[in-house]
Amino acid sequence: MGHTPSMVVASQFSIIAGASLGPEAPLVAICAAIAGWVSRNLFKHTQKNLIRKHTLCGMACALAAFFGVPLGGSLFALEINHRLGYEYVEHAMVAVTSGTTCLAVFRGLAGLPIGPIWQIEVGTLPAASAGLVGYGFLLGLFGASIAAVFTNLHGRLGNLMNTTWRLKDKPVKLAVLGGIVIACLGVLVPHSMFWGEYEFQSIASLGSTPLPHVWPTSGLTSLGPTSALACLTIGVAKLVAISFTVWGGFRGGYIFPFFAAGAAFGRAINFTFPAVPPTVACLCIAAGINVAVTRTAFATSIILVALSGQVNSASPVLAASLASIFSTYYMPFIRAQQGRFELLESQLHAYKAEELLESGPSLSSSDLSSENAPLLNIKSGVEEDLESQDSYKLPDSALSADSPIQEVLALSASR
Repeated sequence: MGHTPSMVVASQFSIIAGASLGPEAPLVAICAAIAGWVSRNLFKHTQKNLIRKHTLCGMACALAAFFGVPLGGSLFALEINHRLGYEYVEHAMVAVTSGTTCLAVFRGLAGLPIGPIWQIEVGTLPAASAGLVGYGFLLGLFGASIAAVFTNLHGRLGNLMNTTWRLKDKPVKLAVLGGIVIACLGVLVPHSMFWGEYEFQSIASLGSTPLPHVWPTSGLTSLGPTSALACLTIGVAKLVAISFTVWGGFRGGYIFPFFAAGAAFGRAINFTFPAVPPTVACLCIAAGINVAVTRTAFATSIILVALSGQVNSASPVLAASLASIFSTYYMPFIRAQQGRFELLESQLHAYKAEELLESGPSLSSSDLSSENAPLLNIKSGVEEDLESQDSYKLPDSALSADSPIQEVLALSASR
């Protein structure tokens, strides 16, 4: 809760200034923080599993209301925590219920419709075929390769700004530098501005939908998505804007910005290979880029298909997402993404549980305030996770005799 107000203010300035990050990150932070606070302080819950469930429900509410896709937004809240698949799947039902309720209340009070917001091409995409699924798989790999290059260059830019230029402890200079780059890109390539929700439509429709919030709408260079080279330029500019926005210290989410970049690269593919439908090209590359970064294969597929209104694109987009998530498993972008076993293992190493295991004497009630208390908390968390649902299984490494989790449970049994 303590960091939430400052994040909201920073995100608002970022959005107003046209930076390439959206409002989903502060929305998630606010709703998750409030849900966790309500769980602990109003409901008086102390079990970690219950507090976690309510926090995830808060995240689901924010994302479902923001995207306008209750299932996709709610699943995104569950997927974003891990690098591959759902580890809190036991909370899926309540999360989706919370997200659907929040979406209905929010859209109803705001008077906003619930439905597609993009029209990439006139008409409906023909029924999917094996060929289109194959295209989706290849386009997903292409999107994943773009994400891999972006991740590498983004890290190099961070090292350059923080180490070489020594700006790590100078947030004002970082923000000024990021703002200058974003502004210059916005003047030259107006499609690179803002978080990409409206820019996606303009890029995917080849400029038939103008940018209502940019003047002049074509920018100083009149660069629009009219050729493969122009679309590539827009896509690269968007990724550069995202990177400088992040390193500049601005706050927000990069889901829609990656979607917009994917639309630009997708249109470039369509110009080069007209046999690939523009809807499939734009959505699949957008899925490939976003999934490689956020590790949300199922949620991203549902969101893209729902926002485009092209149901027949579901199979190619899902193929693209799966191709991306498996091909980029080695390159985690969000360092905070960890599995249950990794979290528990890191806590055990932090508290040096091995030294406690060798100490021998049993733990008494007076030890609860001593250095042994963290171990008891970890042991309690292990038991809560194991008892909370039946479908969750620890990885094989957790079942070995020298596993930290097995050591904690054995310690509990012996004492």
